[in-house]
Amino acid sequence: MNMAYRAFCEAFFAALDKGDFETLGAMMDPDFVCHEAEGLPYGGAWRGIAGWKALCKQIVGAWAGVKAVPIEFLGETADTIVLRLQLTGRSRRTGTAFDTTVMELWRFRDGKLREIVPYYWDTAALVAADTP
Repeated sequence: MNMAYRAFCEAFFAALDKGDFETLGAMMDPDFVCHEAEGLPYGGAWRGIAGWKALCKQIVGAWAGVKAVPIEFLGETADTIVLRLQLTGRSRRTGTAFDTTVMELWRFRDGKLREIVPYYWDTAALVAADTP
């Protein structure tokens, strides 16, 4: 495994935990996009650092105490890495807690993060947690 990608991911999550959007923006390709599942409260394509900030606001607005913690760094190619995250939190709407995993495909270009494609283990459980 290319340890540079793992180190990149760890630095990205550290900046995210601090709310350091300046560092996050510097780590992103100008054409960055994150594709969230349409069935989630924040589904859609989120582009650039402005889109990432808006996505984070939507996620925090939907889930109290939300945490995404890397638990495995898996396969990679010359411009990708796959990681698995533990995702926990509680619906702000219902108070229902959730605990699931997400597999994410990260694509890079010229050392910058170009794309994140999350694959949720159970989007139905997240929707159910948020449905009164």
